[in-house]
Amino acid sequence: MELYLAKNELGESEAITIGLSRPRQNGKSFAARYYALWCAFVEGKSVLYSAHNGSTTRKMFKFMCDFIEAHEDFYRKLKPNGQGIYKAQGSEGIYLADGTIIEFSTRTNSGARGGTYDVIVVDEAQELTDEQRDAMMPTTIASESGDPQMIYIGTPPNPKCPGTVFRDLHDRAHADELGDAWWLEWSATEIGDPHDVGRWYECNPMMGYRIKERSMRNAADTTASDSFAREYLGWWDASSGTVQHVLTAEEWSACKTDDPPESGLMGVGVKFAPDGSRVSLAVCLKPSDGKPYVEVVKSVSTSRGTRWISKWLDSRRDRVASVAIDGKRGESTVQALSDAHFPKKAVRVPGSADVAKACSMLVDAVQSGAIEHYGQPDLDAAATACAKRRIGSDGFGFDDTETGDSTLIEACALAYREAMTTKRNPARRLRVG
Repeated sequence: MELYLAKNELGESEAITIGLSRPRQNGKSFAARYYALWCAFVEGKSVLYSAHNGSTTRKMFKFMCDFIEAHEDFYRKLKPNGQGIYKAQGSEGIYLADGTIIEFSTRTNSGARGGTYDVIVVDEAQELTDEQRDAMMPTTIASESGDPQMIYIGTPPNPKCPGTVFRDLHDRAHADELGDAWWLEWSATEIGDPHDVGRWYECNPMMGYRIKERSMRNAADTTASDSFAREYLGWWDASSGTVQHVLTAEEWSACKTDDPPESGLMGVGVKFAPDGSRVSLAVCLKPSDGKPYVEVVKSVSTSRGTRWISKWLDSRRDRVASVAIDGKRGESTVQALSDAHFPKKAVRVPGSADVAKACSMLVDAVQSGAIEHYGQPDLDAAATACAKRRIGSDGFGFDDTETGDSTLIEACALAYREAMTTKRNPARRLRVG
């Protein structure tokens, strides 16, 4: 807290960026709660609290509300007439009479509630991706105080963690390349002996207070040594975070439905592998009422040809609003559709920027719960196991891994973009009169 609150000779925050890595249950979020309250109620700074999981965000909001309601000197600073606390899930906020705010956000790639903040507290920072960080940072540029600050708090990432920002802060801190930013870390330097009591105390400030030796001993007895070192001693595995994933299993699973729509505006995505060896065809139905829905229709080797794609599309020309066909092997499909007099306005050949935009749109929709899928096993694996690949300077797509075929998820992304952006509706009839 003293470091968060440290000021320079001008009265500004001594550190604009602070990173804190510490094992779980050691007071990271506890300190962040009171710092956010201090900033808003004492210093008059607007705060955004951001977490990866919605449950974490809601717990933080509830704690602050309970604290404010229990302390009259805080409560009387709220907006009057019940406007000081807004409890709608996903839009939680605390609003002071002087215009200062504390808002709460579960992270997506699309931004931070559209507000302007002086302080951003990034909890569960090990999950933070570059895109999510880039969406939040501009909200502090025009802060009312002119004294912006970002505080990242988290634990060492596990091998499946998609986050990139926290790992980069850690690596640059240890390479003495953080500049004016500050990095605070409690950690073991190796896996070592899980039953070494001395290391328990060295790495856990709450050891002997909130954390009891009996509980730590049980964890050491029942947890794999590398997991124990990471979760309970703050050990940073040099191999963790080397593969950047785009979506988590939790995010993707939350969008699963057992009741997909039967009709709707149809967008189609056709994605060929870079070497042309595989192809996937996916659809996105955009119903008049309800969430868009994506599904993989077929994903096969191209060794037996690709004629089936144009035949499938042509047989549904009265339903397909738009189709995007990506990959060098797609040229023959585009030509076959032309030969069949398939509507030219319904066929698109996306460039790399279009593919990046489609992937970004899909990821944002998944992370905000604005899309549905049926839970196809191969598509599930593609969405959650495929690695992140760079497209251009700031775009991204999906890349193959041992367990994930990127053509499936990118076909869905293309289909989703077509359904959401096309102005063509094959079901529309001209009115005569």
